[in-house]
Amino acid sequence: MRKSIILGLFLGVITLLTGCGGSTNRFKKEATLDEQAAKINFARFDSTIFDLDQCITRPAVKGNYDLLTANIPDSDSLCLQQKINAIKSQYPTQFKHYMMMLDEMSSGYDTPYETLFYLFLSHEAYHELYSDCIKRFEKDEDIKAEFTKAFSRAKQFFPGYEIPENIFFIFSGFGDYLAIDENTFYVSLEYFLGSDYDKYKYMQGIYNYQIKNMTREKIVTDAIYECTCEQFPLTKEAGNLLDNLIYYGKMLYITDAIMQDKDSKNIIGYSDDEWKWCVQNEKNMWSYLRENNLLFSTDNKLITDFTIMSPSTKYFSTTIEENGTTKEYNAPGRAAIWLGWQIVAKYMENNPTMDLEALIAQKDAQMILNGSRYNP
Repeated sequence: MRKSIILGLFLGVITLLTGCGGSTNRFKKEATLDEQAAKINFARFDSTIFDLDQCITRPAVKGNYDLLTANIPDSDSLCLQQKINAIKSQYPTQFKHYMMMLDEMSSGYDTPYETLFYLFLSHEAYHELYSDCIKRFEKDEDIKAEFTKAFSRAKQFFPGYEIPENIFFIFSGFGDYLAIDENTFYVSLEYFLGSDYDKYKYMQGIYNYQIKNMTREKIVTDAIYECTCEQFPLTKEAGNLLDNLIYYGKMLYITDAIMQDKDSKNIIGYSDDEWKWCVQNEKNMWSYLRENNLLFSTDNKLITDFTIMSPSTKYFSTTIEENGTTKEYNAPGRAAIWLGWQIVAKYMENNPTMDLEALIAQKDAQMILNGSRYNP
């Protein structure tokens, strides 16, 4: 698997809901599947790391870390060193990746591994968070089975699809969300404790629009989307907004085909109202892009505004007069990507013999738009 930077936070995927204004995905159907096509080694690296907690004898740390004044008992330090060395020996590559996250806590200080783990594992807040992860992910066979099935189907559609050799479930203390490094895919479980997880609302940097999607059901879907984007990266030639919308539309269409059992609204993380808004305003959104000559814009900020995960898409906001009161309705985040999906789906609908590999090979966004005959 190619080495990749940390994957973008909470990138969602969109499927098309039959009967709700979208086109159907002809690949989204059950088919004969060799579920052994994906042979993956799963590891609960979170448990491996927290086994180090047995070395710590003092009370939990409260408040901020203090790397400069940390005073670790000799017995604790020796125990940590021994266990850390054993982990490094068993998982050399994965341990190195994990330490890249913990090193961020050192704020530039040259801190011994045992000091970082001592403060990380004994911190009261992390203890509580990890305990909750253990409770909610005590059973994980359903997640492993879903991963195996999804990657097997990816291999079915793309024989050359690079499946990760390992999938490591980790506890990063809100470090990486999802990441690929060498031949291992990492999943930080604390990001998927459920929209009902009460502690999320007290955590800095986590917003309401994100919390609703921090669920167990999102793990495999988000992972497949990220892996697919890694397999087929956005090219340098994708310089305007249309190029980006078509690219992400392809990624969504492919992920939809792979994740056949997922509900469309849940996959993107849209509520019923958000999905309904996109369907009802599809024509208006498309008209806005065309009438303002935005499709061929190369403005990076504009492209980012339309494609980044966010609580809303400000350009598509609408105001409606209701009972003498003006109410504003915001389009959900990445609504423009939803349009890109519709274009790709129409294009595939008009080319019934084209497979997914041919879709990827077609790099001309304008040709896809023309071939789609998209006219909402």
